[in-house]
Amino acid sequence: MLNCKNLDELWTQVNQITEENFPDNDLMPILGGGQEKNPKLMIVFINPTYRNISSSKNWNGPRFPFIGRKRPWIEFHKAGLFEDELIEKIKTNTDWSIDLTNQVLDFLKKKSLYFTNIVKNTGHNADLPKADQINLYLTSFKREIELVNPAYIVAFGLIPINSLLSEKIKLSDYYDSVKKKGNVIPYSLEINSKEYKLIPCYYPIGRGNPGKAVEILKLVKNTVLVD
Repeated sequence: MLNCKNLDELWTQVNQITEENFPDNDLMPILGGGQEKNPKLMIVFINPTYRNISSSKNWNGPRFPFIGRKRPWIEFHKAGLFEDELIEKIKTNTDWSIDLTNQVLDFLKKKSLYFTNIVKNTGHNADLPKADQINLYLTSFKREIELVNPAYIVAFGLIPINSLLSEKIKLSDYYDSVKKKGNVIPYSLEINSKEYKLIPCYYPIGRGNPGKAVEILKLVKNTVLVD
């Protein structure tokens, strides 16, 4: 496990891993953002792509998932996890400013949410990461979980789910179970003898299943994020 006492130290090591293994990549890695200590929910995606505008070396703001994108935030809004006023700003703004990015980051902090990717290297296309790239970042990602210490983790898609859990699951079976129960069913994830609660979910955009992802997220909101 990486010897990092805080996220700043971890990001330094993640940047070193990225530079050493992808020296020709002109895109910056995308790190995590939101409530960085003890959030109610850590939301884990797969890997960033060039469509995240904070991957540009000229970007002077924070770097976290889906900056410059609209669709992912719209899906979270459908699930009741994003406020009306902010989603309208995202929908109507043709250019994401650093000010808008900071508004989104402040919202994540206020709602005790933390967004991140299991793989930090930014791709020039929408290809899913190969197993060797996932393994490259897996140790640092587990350390990220320890440092952030979320009450619950929502993992989107089979790549982060199967990379973290010791057992293989079928999302269709999980979806049927939680819909029947009307509640989320966390799996146990153990890191260095500490147990974390992981909730599997369909990927909310693209090749995933946005409709079923929203349904699971609504259950998360109603059972995990209750004030």
